[in-house]
Amino acid sequence: MNKKPRMGRRTLTFLCCLIVIPVCTQLGLIPGLATDSIQTALLAGALLGLGYLLARPLLRLLTLPIGCVTLGLFTFVIDAALVLALSNVLSGFTVDGFLPALLTALLVDVLCLITGGSH
Repeated sequence: MNKKPRMGRRTLTFLCCLIVIPVCTQLGLIPGLATDSIQTALLAGALLGLGYLLARPLLRLLTLPIGCVTLGLFTFVIDAALVLALSNVLSGFTVDGFLPALLTALLVDVLCLITGGSH
């Protein structure tokens, strides 16, 4: 049997983050989300992908009681906080508040859901 290799869920999640930030900033899909160059947008996407893979599972574990009470909706707050934290760390990447960060996180999560990445 000839099986094609499948991408792992973590790889798909990373690629979703890598794609969403440059697309949103270059096309202006989310008002309040901006970068000063395409290189910065790609770097922001890569760093967000790393945050999703490394920090997000730990944050979800630490906030598990709140997540249970809110039926998992607190995960979106964690994702938006990761986007906001990235804007504070990376110069050239700006997010003008919680709503643009939340919309960015929602787009990443929707793309992960569609592609089969972990969400």
